Amino acid sequence: MENNQKLSCACAVENYIVWACPGASDLGYISDQVARKFSRNRVRKMNCLTFAATGTDEKTEDFKKSNILVIDGFSEYCGKKIMAMRGIIDYKYMRLTDLRYQKDNMPTSNEASKEVYEKAEIIY
Repeated sequence: MENNQKLSCACAVENYIVWACPGASDLGYISDQVARKFSRNRVRKMNCLTFAATGTDEKTEDFKKSNILVIDGFSEYCGKKIMAMRGIIDYKYMRLTDLRYQKDNMPTSNEASKEVYEKAEIIY
């Protein structure tokens, strides 16, 4: 019964989505870990950013009805570009380099993920 309650609680976040660009870097890894933590904590549902880019128009319309958080690691703006490409304009955005984290100079430890998560949680 407890598991069913947890699953039904997770449904409450269906309209709160997090997408992270997990790029091939330390900042991408941290972005991905932060998105996973939002999902584990049942704050936002993690979705595949690639699916956002390649999904159907019908699914894109569903996404547009959601409260979306996009987390990019660094200045390539992959997540932001995908949102523009799909016509999604109403979303929250976080880029780790804007928080003064530097690519190839970020530890990929649990402490680093926790630090970034706490900043994301406050902002969003």
